[in-house]
Amino acid sequence: MSGTEAPALPAYDEPFRPERSPFLWLLEREVLRFLTIWRYSVVGPVLSTVLFVVVFGSALGRHVDMIDGVGYASFIVPGLFAQAIVNVGFFNGTTSLFEARRDQYINDVFASPLRWWEINAALVGGGITRGVVVGAGVLAVALPLTHGGAPARPFVLLFGTLGVLLVAAQVGVIAGGHAKSLDHVYSMESIILLPLGFLGGVFYSVHQLPPFWDALSRLDPVFWLVQVERIGFLGQGDVAAGWALAVVWGLAAALTAWSAAMFATGRLKP
Repeated sequence: MSGTEAPALPAYDEPFRPERSPFLWLLEREVLRFLTIWRYSVVGPVLSTVLFVVVFGSALGRHVDMIDGVGYASFIVPGLFAQAIVNVGFFNGTTSLFEARRDQYINDVFASPLRWWEINAALVGGGITRGVVVGAGVLAVALPLTHGGAPARPFVLLFGTLGVLLVAAQVGVIAGGHAKSLDHVYSMESIILLPLGFLGGVFYSVHQLPPFWDALSRLDPVFWLVQVERIGFLGQGDVAAGWALAVVWGLAAALTAWSAAMFATGRLKP
């Protein structure tokens, strides 16, 4: 070998192996995205929900009779818990996917080895994780304030909450895939999500409403999310536990199919 020749590089027969799967990388990004701003993404929703418990539970609880044998403050906690999960799931999915489309970051993700369902699952997983963190924070503060105990029906609470988390995360991803501006994101929250929350029976039992409003509330998807949590925590609600679980998981399946179709058909565009 002459003095000008470079030494031969050793041959590597081992194939490239990433430190972790691309799906886990994207899921980690989605989780770190909201954890880096935890004061706003976690503490803010927990604080606002607890304020509802304090203000409505303390102020109105003195003037409202017990509902279904439960004090008013304890009665509203399951509904506020469901509402907090829905709100953070919606905002997590909308902001993440909308920003990815606006900044054209989504093009890099689609060009990666990730399959479309892995991208969808990672975005939904981020929303579910945020819902779990915020929901746990709400319960950690609200239950001691209202002297809440163990859930009356743990099975209903567990599977119902899993369904609520999935519904909330998928709604956020679907909204993020259709939003055309930040104004569009916030208008969906104020025009659709907020009215559905107030008509969902968070602060009252629909049995107390006139027949027309009772029937209208039962058409509200949030009503069923609230009911499944209330049955799980308190043991009873305005509907049977089987119906509540069936509707919640039916919603979860329908929204998952819608979200999957949105990714599988390539409709997501910057």
